[in-house]
Amino acid sequence: MTGEKTEKHIAVVGGTFDPIHFAHLQLGRAALETIHPDEVWFMPSGSNNYRSIMGLRAEKYHREAMVRLALAGEDPHFRLSDWECREPGSTYTSRTFAELNAIYPEVTWYYVVGADTLSSLKYWEEPELICNSTVLLAAGRDEQVSAADTRMAAETLRSKYGADIRFIPWNDRPISSTKVRQGFAEGTIREEDLPHGVYDYAAKHHLYLPLDTLSGEEMLERAGATAEEFEYYQKLKAELKPRRLRHSLGVMHMAMLLADAYRTVPLAKARLAGLLHDCGRLASLPNNALGHAPAGAQKARREYGVTDEEVLSAIRWHTTGRPGMTDLEKIIYVADYIEPFRGPMVHLDKARRIAYTDLDRAVIFAAQNTVKYLESRGEEIDPITLDCEAYYRSLLSQKGGYR
Repeated sequence: MTGEKTEKHIAVVGGTFDPIHFAHLQLGRAALETIHPDEVWFMPSGSNNYRSIMGLRAEKYHREAMVRLALAGEDPHFRLSDWECREPGSTYTSRTFAELNAIYPEVTWYYVVGADTLSSLKYWEEPELICNSTVLLAAGRDEQVSAADTRMAAETLRSKYGADIRFIPWNDRPISSTKVRQGFAEGTIREEDLPHGVYDYAAKHHLYLPLDTLSGEEMLERAGATAEEFEYYQKLKAELKPRRLRHSLGVMHMAMLLADAYRTVPLAKARLAGLLHDCGRLASLPNNALGHAPAGAQKARREYGVTDEEVLSAIRWHTTGRPGMTDLEKIIYVADYIEPFRGPMVHLDKARRIAYTDLDRAVIFAAQNTVKYLESRGEEIDPITLDCEAYYRSLLSQKGGYR
């Protein structure tokens, strides 16, 4: 059709948004006022910060929720994009824009950055790809990088990578996500310091506070637990030893982190399975290390009223694992091994990092180290744990990804 507009212009404001603050919104407004794009996307980074395991950083779903609140009532051109948050493991800006350009060739993409990012861009993954697939909109931040250094960084990127860099007006706000997180930890941040709804959300979910300082009820609030799950917790509190109860909360937290990382399992299923995974390990039964998992699945069905077969199966297999596990079963099995309240164990940090990038490898790693631990203590090893490890080792070997 004659005169039909097919080309679009979209500006992307990226970052961890941990949490989002007024300076992020100001970047979007500056881009909107300067180049008048069709849309401005606020795109939280998909990378799972390792410190979120201990509660010092916010999970992806929390960061997205805060961006959504901050954008409510803002310019209608503003959008929340979950493009990177949909991806497990680390995300890279170069890969993101390569994919966006391939899928949306009719779009001209603008990447909105601060002067600090402009100066460090040459050290990023494939900076030439970023420069060749986007127009860089740079806003100066004099308290971080001097104007002269900003100009020098721009000239370097232009001469080395052919970057198209345009500067946008910027009235800097003396705020950063680091300062906001510190303010929450110290109790000095105020509601008016953050965009609409962000302070209330972070406070309600006890974000940016170490997990080991939170009560059980506060951990449930952080996880967005239902009223029914709060009742389950009270029942667990009466039946489990305090250490086992704390472990259950840790598995719940870790299971939600992994579900958030891979996004193949609903957060609600991960939360429920993690919370109840040890409900069969009663304080009155001194030696039920292997039997408590199937007993727990029966107890969850009979006494807690759980009818979700996926959740019940994850509880059933969380101790031994099994060949051909569902993603929820893998998540609970791995979360049980790497939850944040675990005492010192060999290679625990390594197991946590593997879990963020490949669940099957994490299953193998947990199974192997569980077997070694039980052997060292002369304890019984369920043959199905050996079958589980062999199955996933063979699976990854067939894919050419395990040696």
